[in-house]
Amino acid sequence: MELPSTLTLGLILLLQAGCGLFDQSDIESFTLTPISAVEVALEIRADAGDNIRVERDGKEICAFRMSRKDTVIYDSGLTPATSYIWKVTNESSRRDRSKERQATTYSTTSSDFTWQTFSFGEHSSSVLYGVSIIDENNIWAVGEIYMNDSTGQADDDAFNAAHWNGEGWELMKLQFYTFCNQSSTGSYRVTSILAFSEDDIWASSLSQVTRLGGTGQELTECIPTSVNKLWGTDNNNIYAVGKNSTISHYNGQTWQKIETGTELDIVDIHGNTEQGVVAVASKLFESSDNAILKINENNTVDLLSNEGIPGAIESIWFDESGVSYIVGVGMFRKSNLAASENWRSFRQGISDNYMFDIDANGLNDIMVSGDTGELLHFNGAGWTSFKNGFRGYLYAVDVYANLAVAVGFDGGRAIIMLGVRENE
Repeated sequence: MELPSTLTLGLILLLQAGCGLFDQSDIESFTLTPISAVEVALEIRADAGDNIRVERDGKEICAFRMSRKDTVIYDSGLTPATSYIWKVTNESSRRDRSKERQATTYSTTSSDFTWQTFSFGEHSSSVLYGVSIIDENNIWAVGEIYMNDSTGQADDDAFNAAHWNGEGWELMKLQFYTFCNQSSTGSYRVTSILAFSEDDIWASSLSQVTRLGGTGQELTECIPTSVNKLWGTDNNNIYAVGKNSTISHYNGQTWQKIETGTELDIVDIHGNTEQGVVAVASKLFESSDNAILKINENNTVDLLSNEGIPGAIESIWFDESGVSYIVGVGMFRKSNLAASENWRSFRQGISDNYMFDIDANGLNDIMVSGDTGELLHFNGAGWTSFKNGFRGYLYAVDVYANLAVAVGFDGGRAIIMLGVRENE
């Protein structure tokens, strides 16, 4: 039977054997996950060949025969902040067994941001690669910004950090070793920034990580990773991911290299208490290969399914429930990070640009940045584009409450877009 246009049927092949859909067992047979203000995902487990009927608030929305052991249905076109009851019936059961689940869709957030754009650089090619928001008066951006000196001549020593104090940006020159374990230093390009508080900030340059405290730079170390991104929960649990398949973990005392089993560059990392820590890997411009890596507590790595993603990827974000987004050559989503359900593309009609980064306050408040100055916001029901007229790249975006900051470059100058949303 053909499904309604508002439903998409995804099939997941389970690795373990299962009982009938509503047989008495300790396996959850019907799970329901709100994934936005207008859509939910229903995961149904049953025997292949069983006839299934799905109702919402007493009205049938689809009926089908299970072709495999596990099926995910996306029910869309719902009303934000509204409670519904879904009923799933296995009509092949001798007792016509049914189960019900209730869920409430998310409310929408506002996309009404007021933006300021700042540009920096007076010679060479200035660019910013990372950004981290502490609060509205404390924001850090990092990269390389080339300015003239006091005589008007080009200064080859780059400013590699910019700090927002609520009124303006202060350019800084963080120092890193010219060669590891030697005394000479320079203000080399900074690739990533991770701020836990105003007195606990971490930044990376090549295979070095530095910590900034209340008195400035307090510690600079060489680590086993040429760093693309830093992520962590606190200063006793930090991950650095980078080129040539490398990941390093800091436990508060030492950095330990983690073997990944892939030859791709690790380009981003994200985590939370429920889903753990996950990194993504690819080699932009070199191949269409990609990988999704689950980092276990014992610092081993497992591969997660990347089916449905046809090319390079750049960034991942997921919430506590496991609803996950990946961006890069396209934009992709799945309702359960750990499931073998295919990733679903949803970029059509939104943007054709390559996307570099994603960050979110929640499933109804997501920001994505990309090339040609693309900056997108998802409010739970739809996407809004905030293009600012430039053609460069926005490599990183960070969101915090009603703040959003994206950084990159345009025409040889470093760019910062700072957006403020009125309190909702």
